[in-house]
Amino acid sequence: MEPRQPGDPARVGPYRVLARLGEGGMGVVYLARSRSGQKVAVKVIRADFTDDFEYRERFRREVHAARKVTGAFIARVLEDESNPKNEPPWLATEYLPGLSLREAVHWFGGLPPDAVRALAAGLAEALTAIHRAGVVHRDLKPENVLLTAGGPRVIDFGIARPDDAGTMTRAGVPVGTPGYMSPEQASGGRVGPESDLFALGTVLAYAATGREPFGSGSVHSKLYRVRNIRADLGGISEPWLLDLIAGCHQKKPGRRPSAAQVVKRLGALDDGVPSLQGTRWLPAPVAEAIDRRTAEARGLPEFPVAPSRHAANDAATVQTPEAAPVDGGRDAARPRRPSRRMLLGGMGALGVVALTADGVLPPPRDEGSGRRPVRSSRVPPRPSPPVALRWRRKVSDYYPNLIVSDGVVLAKEYAPIGVLRALDPHTGRTLWKRDTYGNPMAFGDVVYQVPADENRLLALRGSSGATLWSHPLSRSGAEFPSTVVVTESAVCYGVTRLTAIDAHDRRLLWTAGVNSQYGLSAGAGIVAAASKKTFVGLSARSGRVRWTYDMDHGFSPMIGYGMVFVWDRHMTLHTLRARDGTLVWKRPDSGYEFPLQNGHLPLWRGNLYVGRPDGIVLALRAATGELVWWRRFGHGEGASYDRVNTLGLYGGTLYVGCTDRHAYAVNPADGRVLWSHGADLTLTSAPVGVAGLAFIGTKDGYVEALGPPSNTPSHSGGTRAHP
Repeated sequence: MEPRQPGDPARVGPYRVLARLGEGGMGVVYLARSRSGQKVAVKVIRADFTDDFEYRERFRREVHAARKVTGAFIARVLEDESNPKNEPPWLATEYLPGLSLREAVHWFGGLPPDAVRALAAGLAEALTAIHRAGVVHRDLKPENVLLTAGGPRVIDFGIARPDDAGTMTRAGVPVGTPGYMSPEQASGGRVGPESDLFALGTVLAYAATGREPFGSGSVHSKLYRVRNIRADLGGISEPWLLDLIAGCHQKKPGRRPSAAQVVKRLGALDDGVPSLQGTRWLPAPVAEAIDRRTAEARGLPEFPVAPSRHAANDAATVQTPEAAPVDGGRDAARPRRPSRRMLLGGMGALGVVALTADGVLPPPRDEGSGRRPVRSSRVPPRPSPPVALRWRRKVSDYYPNLIVSDGVVLAKEYAPIGVLRALDPHTGRTLWKRDTYGNPMAFGDVVYQVPADENRLLALRGSSGATLWSHPLSRSGAEFPSTVVVTESAVCYGVTRLTAIDAHDRRLLWTAGVNSQYGLSAGAGIVAAASKKTFVGLSARSGRVRWTYDMDHGFSPMIGYGMVFVWDRHMTLHTLRARDGTLVWKRPDSGYEFPLQNGHLPLWRGNLYVGRPDGIVLALRAATGELVWWRRFGHGEGASYDRVNTLGLYGGTLYVGCTDRHAYAVNPADGRVLWSHGADLTLTSAPVGVAGLAFIGTKDGYVEALGPPSNTPSHSGGTRAHP
């Protein structure tokens, strides 16, 4: 929770605004009080949408659909002003202090079987009420399930639609959350109540195991698994839960049970479903956290308007290893007593608010350094030098992902299919463009790309778009490249089966029945593939297995400095020698994913840079895991919708794309902020740099070229620092 910002309204309709709870893609959510003293959450649509009649009309229809839904486990819509003739549209909902299911599982682990059974009963009852009203939720996921003192609540009807409405897409992308969509939703087909039942099965699998049942990775890889691969239900042993999820996960919608049938089935399970009144059905640590948060919410004060924020250095705190707190390890991922500084949980177009603790994880510790911690020091606030906006070019309808190759900037919309454009870094002029499926990959001056309407992998010259070679792809989907990884001599791709071809003459090198569901990387002469309990290193030239490493679901492997870096599901970073898979070091509480730049690690002078969900960026010694410095950028605003700060390292400058809607240029040696720039920027790929400039993508589909301020030393070059 934050004070009101300059420009925030003092009142919205009949409600007095007390504080700012959070901000999402479509608007800002405020804590407000009614005339009778009731606290409510008020969502006000952003100004850039208020002039869009079509959007306002859609908002009005969705509010109308949500207001028709009532039930014991559904957050109520209290009041709204969505008439297209009024400015601006807003919506008031119940104010629900508690934990989202995502937070509860993230902090405390998977729920025990009895709690999962109770949760399933409550969610099925909520879906029954939603479907009875003729509405389909379309985005049931852990962030949209709140655990409160009054039981679980389903929130966020931001993309809910009447059951008789048509399909819903955004610039060719199915609307929803990739890992929780149904197969028909992932394919852009008609979505009915059965789609919510598929999502229910996925949510219950996550609640029971603490893992995404369809894995991690790119949007395309998640959508592919939802459509073609069974969920990973390892760790679930209760027959009733396996049967329930299997029924919900039937690929054909007509074979899934209805929500009412699930309620009936759970009620027949020996009448063993515990009461959802209060929090006693939950594990004690979860119940205590909810009870504390509820008690604190009763006494929340009114916040004054905050001063205008102009200092980049006020947004982050730098600490050296000596200043880093010593509390850490796996237990540190569990919440401390919630502070009064709280963030939004479950933001959406019609979001209902839950309070969440400020940041997901505590500050890092320096493992085994033996240094005495000292009090941290805040960098003296200085006004951020104004960054120079060199040019701004429209390239798509939505957030563009950026990479660089052969001295040019390549931009493609964050969507399975879109136009890949190569831009002149000095002028923004389009040099060439191609329709593309999935995300392209750049390695040196070569771009690897799949045409939108052809089953081919192309190697293109980055500066001209000229085709260097073409390689046919299997139509089966098992080898279709959700990710392409490249070494000096081999190009490798695949999901359930890997294929490698020569990087120069495209001849087939090898195929292997190795699953890369949880990540694929290449470098140092090996290909590293992560799946379930095994992490495998193969020879890039022969496909021979060089080593295996047993771990609890390895995620997002990357290779650099002759080592392989990979996370387990407890946010511990494991570092292995690439040549033999021997463990070199591991470090807990080090985030859970690399925000990638061109598919490579952010590396500089022996340091490795990683991001955590709470906004902290770590600089680590790659050889030892020793903490060099850490700094918090923003407050982890993107954790509720699975986004972390993105990192790109070009020309000796570390660029941070932050969830606080700013891009930062940072000195990688000590974490000093060189400049910042406010923008609603892409958080699915990092800012990039070339020709002494930095480039970001924005929500409205623009690429912005940023030059350093006149009083900030410019870093020449623009090539990435290789190990």
